[in-house]
Amino acid sequence: MLHSRLWNFARWSTLWGTVSLACLALPGAAGAEDLDATALQAAADAGDMAAAVQLGNALLWGYGGVDQDVEAATLLLAKAAGAGDAKAQTALGQAYLWGTPVAKDLAEADRLLSAAAAQGDTGAMRVLGQQLIGGWVIPQDIDRGLPLLEEAAAQGDVQAKVALGEFYLYGKPLAKDWTRAEVLFEEAAAAGDGSGLAAYGAMMMWSEKDWQTAETNLIRAGEMGKSGAWVSLAEGAMYGYLGPNSRAKFDGFADKARAAGEERIAVLESQRATWGISMEASGPKALAELETAAEDGNVTALLNLISLQRDGNRYNIRKDPAAALASLEAHGDLLNADQRAQYGLTIEAATHRMTQDLPKMAALIEEGATANPGLMTAWFGKELYKANPNLAIYMLQGDLKAEGLYSGAQDGFAGPRTLKGLYSLCKALPGEDNCGDRVLDAELIGKLLAR
Repeated sequence: MLHSRLWNFARWSTLWGTVSLACLALPGAAGAEDLDATALQAAADAGDMAAAVQLGNALLWGYGGVDQDVEAATLLLAKAAGAGDAKAQTALGQAYLWGTPVAKDLAEADRLLSAAAAQGDTGAMRVLGQQLIGGWVIPQDIDRGLPLLEEAAAQGDVQAKVALGEFYLYGKPLAKDWTRAEVLFEEAAAAGDGSGLAAYGAMMMWSEKDWQTAETNLIRAGEMGKSGAWVSLAEGAMYGYLGPNSRAKFDGFADKARAAGEERIAVLESQRATWGISMEASGPKALAELETAAEDGNVTALLNLISLQRDGNRYNIRKDPAAALASLEAHGDLLNADQRAQYGLTIEAATHRMTQDLPKMAALIEEGATANPGLMTAWFGKELYKANPNLAIYMLQGDLKAEGLYSGAQDGFAGPRTLKGLYSLCKALPGEDNCGDRVLDAELIGKLLAR
C-alpha cells in the first residue's frame, strides 16, 4: 500500500508540472477585464510588440472578451517572436510544446523556448528546463535542462524552485537530495507558494520518516491555500501515518478539506466504510457515501462510484456494470463529453469479457479513438484495463506485433512473450526505470495504451 501511495504522489507531482506549465500560456486570463482588441491591433500594427503579445494571447485562448482565433493569434505571436520578443517566444513555444490550441511542433517549441531562455525569460527557462529533465514531452537531456531550471530558480522564479525541489525530492531522474529540496521549498514558501511544503510533507508522511515534520509542513501548506494538503493529512490520519493518535485526527483535517471545497474527502469517507476504518466495514455504506456526494455534484465521487460499481472490490462490493451505467446516465451531466464516452466504453468492455468479444471491442475503441484522438488517454487506458484486463492486453499485443516485439497469438493473455514485449515498451517510456516489477501495473498499462 505504501509503495502505491508514494508512486501516485510522485505521479501527481509530474502531472502538476505539466498542467501548471501549460497554464503559463494564459497570462492575465483569470479574471481579466475585457480588452480593447481594436486598439491593441492598431498598436500591434504600429510595431508595439507588447500589444501584439497581449492580443495574441487573448486570441489564442479566447479570454478578455476576445473570441478565440488561433490563426490570427499565431500570426501576431509569430511576428513578435520573429522580432525577438521573449514573451511571444515563450507563449507560442508553449503552445507548440503542448499541442494546444495549435498543432504540436516540438522542434519549433524547442527553438522558440530556447530563444526566449537565451534572453533571460525565466518562464521559458523553467518550461524548457523541466521538460528536458523529465523527458515527458521532448527528448530527455538533463545536461541541457538542469542549468536552465537552476538558473530560473536562482533568478527567483517560484514555480522553478518548486519544480526543481520536486526532482530532488523524488530522485527521478536527478539524484535524491531532500536537504536541497527542503531549502528550495522553504524559499518558495517565503514567496507565498506552499506547493513544495505540501509535496515535502506528504513524502515525509508516506515514507514514515518523520510524521511530526510531515504534519507541520502539510498544515503550513494548507494554511497557505494549498487545500490538497488537508486531503493528504486526512488520508494519512485515516491510515495511521500521523502518530499514536492518528485516526482521531481524521475529522478535523477532513472538515478543513471540505471547507476548502476538496471533493476527494467523500472518497476517503467511502474508503473508511469499505475497509472498516474507525467503523464497521460495509460495502453498501461505501457506495451510499459516493452516491450521496455525486447527487450533490461531486465529480470526483461520481468517477469513483462508477469505477467501483463497474469493477467491484473483491471484498464487499460486487461487480455491477448495470449499476455503473445507471450512475453514468443519472449524473452524466457532471462530466464532459470525453469522460462520458470513456466511461461508457469501459462499462461496455466490462460486460464483454469473453475471448470472442475482444476483437469487436478493440475495434470499437480504436474507431472511437480515431474519431476523437483525445479519447485514448493514460487515465482511460488504466480504467479500461481495470474493467477488462484481457481486452487491454489484447490491444497491446496488436501494438507489439506492429512494432515487431511479439509474434505470438493475439489472445489477451499475458504470457511470457507478451510480458517481454510489454517490458520493451515500458523501457521506451520516459522516466520508467522499474519496468520489471510493475509491467502489469494499471497505471503503466494505461500509459502504454495511450503512448
